[in-house]
Formats: sequence, structure tokens, C-alpha cells
Amino acid sequence: MRKQNLAICDLEVRYAYNLMEYMAQRQRIPFELLVFAEVESLLVFAKDHAIDLLLISERMMCEEIRQLKSGKILILSEGGALEEYQDYPMIYKYQPSDRLVSEVMTYCAKETSQPIGAALNRNAQILGVYSPVRRCGKTCFALTLGQILARNRSVIYLNMEAYAGFERLTGQEFASDLSDVMYFIRQKQGNLLYKLHSATLHLGRMDYLPPAFSAADLKEVKIQEWNTLLTDLTRIGGYDTVILDVGDTIEDVYALLENCTRIYSPMTGDLVARGKIEQYEKLLREMEYEELLERTQYLRLPFAEPASGGTYFLEQLVQGEMGNYVRKLLTESGKNKVWKRSERTSGSERISRN
Repeated sequence: MRKQNLAICDLEVRYAYNLMEYMAQRQRIPFELLVFAEVESLLVFAKDHAIDLLLISERMMCEEIRQLKSGKILILSEGGALEEYQDYPMIYKYQPSDRLVSEVMTYCAKETSQPIGAALNRNAQILGVYSPVRRCGKTCFALTLGQILARNRSVIYLNMEAYAGFERLTGQEFASDLSDVMYFIRQKQGNLLYKLHSATLHLGRMDYLPPAFSAADLKEVKIQEWNTLLTDLTRIGGYDTVILDVGDTIEDVYALLENCTRIYSPMTGDLVARGKIEQYEKLLREMEYEELLERTQYLRLPFAEPASGGTYFLEQLVQGEMGNYVRKLLTESGKNKVWKRSERTSGSERISRN
């Protein structure tokens, strides 16, 4: 299938190229990117080539562009009033690039329903981080794991806890989050790939979907909807690795964990923690999810408490004891090799709980 063209037409050439470079850095943007500094050159190109999406400066919008056989036209507004072109969607030009791209992808998601061709990523792995034990370093481990794996793989991180606290952790406010994506999936309308691009943000080396603000939203998500998201993240999203930081808010947490090629389960060494692990294992056996235990690796993590939020906290994790622990863990696992869902391992290969 032909890759779609996205053209940026703007008199400010530096602005257009900077925007193009930002989009190019987001490796899974599903467009061939083009830049034009003149309407004339754009029209010449359009005679023989399809333009699926055009972002054009309000100062360059004209009748020739209106008559252009372009898939969609979005006007880059500078705050002026364009009464004659009010039938076209407008996006404010001078806003952060991530927000601008998010608005573009949101528009595409609503207006485009046809699927985008993409091959199933058969080498993709889904790594679960889950524990019945609280305050065990689970999220710090999951974030560190994602950063280290992202050096060689395309990684997306999903936090499925009731209270992730990511606005404080990252120093950002989120216009869209995991709840919006799951609602979009539930509606079964539009193009999920564009919706994913509209919500996905960057955290260090990896991508992530901002966690749901309300735990009630997570409780409403059915396992079939989670399965759809995970399939499409690897199939059309192109990710090699999906990291699930799972909490107990999920309606059917064990069915969700069945998607995982490996489950990392941090724990502590106290009597209460051991009791919780024993109860957890007994419950899995009674509910016929015993196979999950064969993919589970119990971990005793080093203490990690970043001194500050923002982007610096990732550096503290990766360069500190947690980073050293994760690198050693991956090396011992066989150079990042993980179990496939069809494989079984003997109990002697699992880390001891003692």
C-alpha cells in the first residue's frame, strides 16, 4: 500500500522544516513528509502526485488550493480571521510541536476510517510488571526497564494504575490520556493509528500514553478492548516492546496478563509480602491461570527514590542502582530474550522467593 503524503506549505521555510523534522523524529508518523515554500511548486507537484493531508499557512491559502484535489486541508492559523475559508479546520501555528501534531492526528482520527496497511510485528513482546505487594518499586522498575530497552527497540509504556501521579512525575499536563484512547476503541469509528499518535508522548527514549486520570474509567474497559489496543500497538503502531505497569483497577487483570510474554513481579522480603504472594499464587491456580506463574519472574529490587520530577528523574533511575539492576537482569535473561507465550519453563528457572 502506498504511504500517504503529508505536505507542509508555509512562507516561513525554517518553521516548515523544523515541523517536518519533529514529525520525522516520531518514527511511526504514517506519512511521507514534504515541504513547500511556494504555492506554485505545490500545485506543480499535485498534478502528478496525491497529497493526502495538507498543512498550509493562512497567508498562502487561495482559490487554487481550494480546488486542489487534496485529501484534507488544515490551515495553520496565525490568529487572523479567514472568513472565506471557515469551512476548513484551523490549527494555531505557533504552539508547541507536540500539541500541534496531536491536534492534526486527532482530526485525522475522527475523519479517517479506512485502515492503514501494516504487517503484524511478529517479534513484538509484551512485558507485564505486576505485583500483589505494594510499595515494592514496581513503577520505578518499569520506567527504568523501558528506558534501557528503548536504546535498541521501539518501546511504549502504559501505566494502568488507579493513581499514577504522572503529572507530578513528568511536570506535564495532559490534553489526552489512556481513557480517551480506550473510549475511541469502544466507539469503533475512525482510525485508531491516528488516535494513538494524537495521544502518545515521549518520556526519555520511549513513548508512553498518559495514564487515565480517573480509576473509574479503567474499571469500565473490557478485556476485549485491552486486547485490541495491544494488538494494534504492535501491528499498526509498529512497537517492538509494550510495557504494561499493571494495577488492580483493571476488571480482569489476569486475562490482561495472559497477553504478556514475561511478567516481572517485584516483591519485598517481609512476612506480609510473602503471605500476599502465596495467596496470589493459590488464587491463580484455583482460577486456572497457573500458566501465568510459569512466565513470572519475582524480583527483589534495590531502593530507588528519585530526588526530583521532570525529565531528570529518568536519568537518576537509569544511572543509579535501579539501572544497574535492570541491565544485569536483562543480561542474565539471555541478551533481552523473553519467553514466548507458547513456551513453558520449569520451576527451577524462576527466581526463588527466598
